[in-house]
Amino acid sequence: MAPILWIFRLISWVISIYMFVCLIRIIITWFPGARNSKITGYLSKVCDPYLNLFRKISFLHIANLDFTPALALGILAVVSNLLNSIVANGAFRIGSTIGSLIQLLWSITSSIITFFNIIIALRLIANALHKDFSSGIWSQLDKVIYPVQKTVMSIFKGKTFSYKAQLGITLIACILVQIIGSWLIGLIVLLLTKLPF
Repeated sequence: MAPILWIFRLISWVISIYMFVCLIRIIITWFPGARNSKITGYLSKVCDPYLNLFRKISFLHIANLDFTPALALGILAVVSNLLNSIVANGAFRIGSTIGSLIQLLWSITSSIITFFNIIIALRLIANALHKDFSSGIWSQLDKVIYPVQKTVMSIFKGKTFSYKAQLGITLIACILVQIIGSWLIGLIVLLLTKLPF
């Protein structure tokens, strides 16, 4: 193996470790009590400069949720996969690179759709159990769901549905988008990776 390929493999390995460290940093932010430890301070110094580059991307902030870490980790994964692809093929391939970028974008999109599917399913269950809709958590979930629900329901102009039916229709639409999208993206990526250049 050529020395440059060994370097690419080493860089890919370092990126994979950095990605794991960033993942730990992201998970720690979910636990307020863990934010003040020495380890968190070290992780913050190592990871936050990179993660903060993505925090400015406003469309990945939905309600009170921040999906920018998914993009940050996804880019690291694409670079690592690209380097591994170069090592495996012995050359840089445009088709594989474009395929990796498309796969990254779909992976982030699919993760967001999965998140919405879980929230919508929880809301449906709560609705079926007649939970108090005015309480804090349910109203927060409604705020997160509303933009997606509004977009899906705009297809049915002039028709009126109960809130429960709207949630069900939105959940089915999101699941269908995820299934069809995964199939199409898989097909596109397969075609791109077969390109001779």
